[in-house]
Amino acid sequence: MSEIISIDVGGRAFDAAIARPQGEGPWPAVVVVHDMPGFGADAHRHCDRFAEAGYVAVAPDLYRGGNAACVVQTLKSIATHKGHAYKVIDGARQAVMAMGSVDSERVAICGFCMGGGFALIAAADEAYTVAAPFYGHVPRAASRLRGICPTLAQYGTEDIPFVPHGRRLSEHLRELGIPHEVLFHEGAGHAFMNQLKGLAAKGGPYTPLRAAYDPEVEAVAWEKLLAFFETHMPAPTATA
Repeated sequence: MSEIISIDVGGRAFDAAIARPQGEGPWPAVVVVHDMPGFGADAHRHCDRFAEAGYVAVAPDLYRGGNAACVVQTLKSIATHKGHAYKVIDGARQAVMAMGSVDSERVAICGFCMGGGFALIAAADEAYTVAAPFYGHVPRAASRLRGICPTLAQYGTEDIPFVPHGRRLSEHLRELGIPHEVLFHEGAGHAFMNQLKGLAAKGGPYTPLRAAYDPEVEAVAWEKLLAFFETHMPAPTATA
């Protein structure tokens, strides 16, 4: 089961969920980036599943417990492709690489919604082995992703605003010659991997995003992710 640790980012402490496989390792690792609603149960759930598959998984809280300044700075990072969010994500990467149970040469990044967009840019700017963004924003210029690692991206066909992002990403990665898969799950909307709560869960299906958790699509998407990881960053068999 995942637990909470503290990571240092520029002298400030940020919470992060972490889940580890059983055994000494060294294990490959995954940085998990949460969606727009923020750090919560999904971050822990995704970390636990990665650990079950043989990866140390760490998910930083970009919002720092809902701190207003951190939320604003995170949202600014969406537009600028730099700043607060990327510093926290890289702080998580550095923290997990320093762990004795981790193979520091094999670290992936995975993100959801907002976190999917962050994962793409982070993977282009830092030394990751695999990137796995879900329904994330894609920059208009292919050059912004130059240097990115092998990438698996997944979208829902009913996610009207983000389907064009997925198509653009496929074109970018093909142009750059990056090993990749961009998958579109028929009938799924945005957030099919996220167990939304409250207003997001009630209203999401009625927006252009068609945002709704879909356990059947999630199961297929998770299998696709593990297969891609097995090709580009395989993990030993483990039980979390």
